[in-house]
Amino acid sequence: MIKKVFVDTDVILDVALAREPFLEHSKNVLAMLENNIAIGHLSSNCVANIYYIFRKVGGDLNAREFIKKLLKYMTVISVEHSDVVEGLKSSMPDFEDALQNYSAIRNQCACIITRNVEDYESSKLDIYTPSEFINLYKEKL
Repeated sequence: MIKKVFVDTDVILDVALAREPFLEHSKNVLAMLENNIAIGHLSSNCVANIYYIFRKVGGDLNAREFIKKLLKYMTVISVEHSDVVEGLKSSMPDFEDALQNYSAIRNQCACIITRNVEDYESSKLDIYTPSEFINLYKEKL
């Protein structure tokens, strides 16, 4: 069965900004989503952060084009009032990660793919680094 997965901003920015040594695994995760091996989700906050950071380095047009391509195979999910309330109550050290966590839970994602695993230690979802996620699906690659 194909899983709904939430992809953290850092993984997407690894690809957008060609950040080494993370690029290869992060690029493979996005390729898996593009090939429907899993169903990718990101939050509206992620989109804003990706645009803001990419625009500073690559310019407005490149940032917009990257996001347009991303949205061909990933779904943007909202951060709702309840996610903010839960995030404020949570023990997660990074508030933005808490918002993403509760948005992913509410949208029934099976896991979160991130390089910041330690920030999600208290999550009820499975948390994977890009390489760990790729290893889960090795036989389908």
